[in-house]
Amino acid sequence: MDSRISANDALRNIAVIEEHVPGAKVLHPARRYTQIITLLVLVLIPASGLFRIDPEAGGFILLDRQIWFSDMLIVMGFWILVASLLIMMYSLVGAVFCGWMCPQNTVSEWANNLTERLLGRRANMMDVSGQRMQVAVRRKSWLNYLVLGLALLAASMFYALIPMFYFYPPEAIWSFVSFQYDERLAGSLHWIYFVCVAVMLMDITVIRHLLCKYMCIYRVWQHSFKTRDTLHISYDASRSDHCANCNYCVDSCFLDLDPRQPEIFDSCVNCGECVVACDRLHSRSKKLEGPGLLRLTLGDEWKGRYRGALGSFFGRAKSALLATLIGLAMFAGGLLSYEPASFTVERSKAGGSDQMVDYRINVAYKLFRPETMHIRVKGLDDRVYRLEKTDLVFDTAGRQDVLLKLAASLPAGLYRFSVSVESDGGWRSSFNLVHYAGRQPARPVAATVSPGV
Repeated sequence: MDSRISANDALRNIAVIEEHVPGAKVLHPARRYTQIITLLVLVLIPASGLFRIDPEAGGFILLDRQIWFSDMLIVMGFWILVASLLIMMYSLVGAVFCGWMCPQNTVSEWANNLTERLLGRRANMMDVSGQRMQVAVRRKSWLNYLVLGLALLAASMFYALIPMFYFYPPEAIWSFVSFQYDERLAGSLHWIYFVCVAVMLMDITVIRHLLCKYMCIYRVWQHSFKTRDTLHISYDASRSDHCANCNYCVDSCFLDLDPRQPEIFDSCVNCGECVVACDRLHSRSKKLEGPGLLRLTLGDEWKGRYRGALGSFFGRAKSALLATLIGLAMFAGGLLSYEPASFTVERSKAGGSDQMVDYRINVAYKLFRPETMHIRVKGLDDRVYRLEKTDLVFDTAGRQDVLLKLAASLPAGLYRFSVSVESDGGWRSSFNLVHYAGRQPARPVAATVSPGV
């Protein structure tokens, strides 16, 4: 029995080395690919019709269909779903969005790297400490300045185009870029684009990571969900002798944090560049053995207890998970009950002639694909009304008006009739009206709407 106890005690004393994935070989390339993919997704989301704002219709486009504010289930379900998923992401991985996906951080890093290559490592465009930009002597040439300026201008012009995809389809963007006329484009759009380019150029030339450090409200919002169990940088203090006279990890952090003191810094965006720097130093050094001292980890290690990342996450994110399910149910229900078209009937403000009374039928089609609508009038004799046209052809989403003219010589009384619209795709709806004819000019008395069938 004593030998067994001794053996167990000996096993407990054996150091357990956790598997460590080198940051320089895996983490850094993965982050770069994620940043590039994020930029592509930001363009593909509106360009593919998945989501885009439609200023003409006063709503937005989702899954290639117009979503009005009257589509309440879809609108509320969509935003509840997005907000709850983001909250769960913040609770689990913290500010990873800032470090891995934020376009501002991506372009700032690119601009920093390009500036260092062309002008030297100390060529910071702006420093709150008041230090002037120091350009390497061997790189002080007009060619380097020119290449840097043109590259930053090209990046600004590209970035300024991305928001336009959320308001215009790709064909309209191409017309804008190629200086072709397109009726969908606002007349002052080129001036707006010029202002956006100027703002972006100022951002990536001067501001860069200062926005992340001092001005980004979104980063503060993310940190409100951060706990000890959220993804964070872990430091192996047992090998702290490797850090003697070394600040390589601190130099690599664009937020000027010291990742070796994980209990006091709270502005980390989990970019992992300090992990990459420490791993790279250990891999190149002949004196330092083993992997780097830093790694990204989940769980509460600072107090010596690890409760399980997923268990802790679901324990803290119960409300967000419930909101996600509710939002998903509302969103799915809204899509199932979605009406692809809508129409109204009202008295024409232009008025008719002495012999006719005009009604205006406004048909709105909400899908971005061709469709044909058929209009029918029921409850009136064909001789007492005239329909401007009975068939409406839509090439894409939009609105069309049709005049319904009633004879002003109708005998006095109330006339109940309905206007129905039916599409080739199977959508149908009707609008019931009560028309009063008397000595005074005919006018509508009441109108009710019956839901689409």
